[in-house]
Amino acid sequence: MPYRILSPSTRLLLATALLTLALPSWAEDEWFGGDKRAHFLGGLLIGGVFSASSGAHSAGVLTGCGVGAFGELIEAARDRGFTPRVSAKDFAAECAGAVAGAYLGVKLAPDDRVAKSKAEHSNDSWTGADKRSHFLGGLLISGLLSNYTDSATAGVLGACGISAAGELVDAARNGWTSHHVSGKDFAIGCLGGVAAGFAGVYIAPNRIVWSREF
Repeated sequence: MPYRILSPSTRLLLATALLTLALPSWAEDEWFGGDKRAHFLGGLLIGGVFSASSGAHSAGVLTGCGVGAFGELIEAARDRGFTPRVSAKDFAAECAGAVAGAYLGVKLAPDDRVAKSKAEHSNDSWTGADKRSHFLGGLLISGLLSNYTDSATAGVLGACGISAAGELVDAARNGWTSHHVSGKDFAIGCLGGVAAGFAGVYIAPNRIVWSREF
C-alpha cells in the first residue's frame, strides 16, 4: 500500500520535530547559530522518521527539505517580503539534517522494506536526461523569481520548494517506493535554483540580494 500508519513512537518523534521547527529563530543569521542547530535537528528527526517508516532515502530527504523550504516561504508571507528573518541558511541547515536523518532512518528500517525501495529506484541515475531537465527547471524558476523580487533567497526557496512539492505529489499518488518519486530529481532541481540565485547576485549585485523587504 502507498501509505503506512505511523507507530505511536514514530508519531511522538514527528511531533517533537514539528515543535522544534516552531521555535523562533531570531538570532543573527550565522551558519552555526543556535537556530541552525534547531533546524538541523528538526530535519534530522523528520528525515529519520519518514525514511525508517518507508525504507526509502527519498522519503526523508523530500519531507525534511520540503518542510524547510515551505517554512521559510510561510515566514516570507507573514513578513510580506523576503526580510532578513527569511533565511536560505535555515533551509540549508534543515535540508542537511534531513539528508543525515534519511540515511540513519534507512539503516534502522527492516531489510525487506529497504530492498523494495532499492529495487524500484535502481535505474535512477544522477546523470539521466530527466536530471538535466530538472536542473534547467530549477534554474529558470529561481532566475525568474530572483529577478522579479530582487531576492536570491526567493529564487532558491521557490525553486527548491517547487522541486520538493512535485516529488511529494508523486509520493501521495504512487507511494514512497515508486520509481516516480526521486530524491535525486529534487536535489538536481534545487541545485539549479541555488546556481541561479548566486548567478543573479553576481550579475546584478546592486539589485539582487539575499534579503529584500518589499
